Amino acid sequence: MVDGLAATGLVRIFGGVRAVDGVSLTVAPGEVVALIGPNGAGKSTLFNMLSGQMRPGQGRVTLDGTDITGQSPRAAWRRGIGRTFQVAAVLSSFTVAENVQIALLRGRVWNPWRAARAMHRAAAHAALDQVGLAQQAGQAAGVLAYGDVKRLELAMALATHPRLLLMDEPTAGMASAERVSLMALIRRLVHDRGLAVLFTEHDMDAVFTTAGRVLVMDRGRIIASGPPAAIRADPTVRAAYLGT
Repeated sequence: MVDGLAATGLVRIFGGVRAVDGVSLTVAPGEVVALIGPNGAGKSTLFNMLSGQMRPGQGRVTLDGTDITGQSPRAAWRRGIGRTFQVAAVLSSFTVAENVQIALLRGRVWNPWRAARAMHRAAAHAALDQVGLAQQAGQAAGVLAYGDVKRLELAMALATHPRLLLMDEPTAGMASAERVSLMALIRRLVHDRGLAVLFTEHDMDAVFTTAGRVLVMDRGRIIASGPPAAIRADPTVRAAYLGT
């Protein structure tokens, strides 16, 4: 059995364009891997195939040795895949804690005679404590600063105890200090929980200070893979994305 995420030969074609063209990758437990590349490289399409939001035209995806290719997002979530999005989506009229409770209720059978507000309260507060939002648990999510909204989305993903976390542009729209704080939090969670993390990001400081390994995607293919220092110095990567 292969621990963590393994994708082999993933292909997705749109109108004759090979948006993802034979991509293979792995992310092991306790590993943080960054996926970078220019706009249109195929990163979002690849993420959608890994999380079950899009079925591959070809290829296979496994998590801890179990084939999850083409499973629905809900099935992928049940298997242990958490995901955050470039534009964080929370329920602004609900409290911070209630947003996490709703995430925990997703796809579960529960007693309709029992108030949902009373369910999973302790687990929700534990998840908020991990991301530094315990003090804001009773506030409406709509009044949070954007950096805290991103932390709330992360708490919602972590509350279900995923084995793999997919993060799409986790620092998008955040101020510099917020970006540094969030990426430090991710590194700590990976260390403490043994999470496997794959994230896309355009902030190269966040990439090179957080990832243990970097994958570079261009025109649907992985054109380079390696530690941050090697990727930074790779002439092919510099020509395709990083520049001089």
